[in-house]
Amino acid sequence: MTSTLDNDMKFMGESTHPGGHFRDIAVMGRTRVDGDVVCRSFSCMGEAQVRGSLQSGRTSIMGQTRVGGPVDAGDFSVMGRMDCAAALRARKLSCMGELDVRGQVDAETARVFGKMTVQGDCNVDEFRSRGIFEVSGLLSVDHLLVRPHGPCRAGEIGGARIEVRRAGGVLDRIPLVGWMRSCLFGGSRSRLEVESIEGDDVSLEDTTAKVVRGARIRIGRGCRVGVVEYRDSLRQEDDGEVGDSRRV
Repeated sequence: MTSTLDNDMKFMGESTHPGGHFRDIAVMGRTRVDGDVVCRSFSCMGEAQVRGSLQSGRTSIMGQTRVGGPVDAGDFSVMGRMDCAAALRARKLSCMGELDVRGQVDAETARVFGKMTVQGDCNVDEFRSRGIFEVSGLLSVDHLLVRPHGPCRAGEIGGARIEVRRAGGVLDRIPLVGWMRSCLFGGSRSRLEVESIEGDDVSLEDTTAKVVRGARIRIGRGCRVGVVEYRDSLRQEDDGEVGDSRRV
């Protein structure tokens, strides 16, 4: 049986609790919750395991959290590690650590600076990444802007505006930032690998794709594309490779 509480909860030390309704939850020790959790805010600076679902208006993970059911995270920030055994829904998603979702992800905005793995589809209005991501299914976006810092992968990508740029910028010229990324995510080749891309405006660099379809397409440096199908225009620049192209 779950408890229904309209108060704050601080979980310190090693403990086990039933699920329930709370205001603000702070985990600073090692805690297991045997049930569903509904709260105004959930923050973890220690280690938490929720065996049911998690519904929170604001969610901040600075330690390690595992959730066995679906997650409705509101404003969601991961600076530690988060494992979701089912679907994840958020309004604003920010990943500066590691996020592993074994279901579908739905969000209005997503910012990836660390590593995000999704074992289903990912539906986001605006998706920006300067880290590493892997989406097993469809990555559906209105606007996608990616600067790969390691291997990024998706089954398919579809959206209105799709941009993949070579990694660079002010942050990447700071030696400590590069060293941290190398330690956390390895020194693998920074590029995007995807089966197919379809959008209205598509601009690609450092991308490997079997098929790219769109109205206005630019294939830039570091690209290897099997087939391009375009409606209005196609620009092939620098060392970008295209096996076959046709206007449709």
